[in-house]
Amino acid sequence: MRRHRVMLDGRELYAGAQWTHVQRFADALRARGHDAVAIRDETPLPPRAPRPRLRGLPPCGPAHGRRP
Repeated sequence: MRRHRVMLDGRELYAGAQWTHVQRFADALRARGHDAVAIRDETPLPPRAPRPRLRGLPPCGPAHGRRP
């Protein structure tokens, strides 16, 4: 999971997974006169595991006519 940060005077004040929330927090601090910096987490995402292909199988669930 991402870890974007808001730094102020070398200290981490806030860390969040959503970049827009981190930006808004830093903007609010700047509006109060603090010199806050939003730092984006640039670590690459891990590769996703392949999903199983379910083509050719009968549909499941009551919406498709099967009864439990």
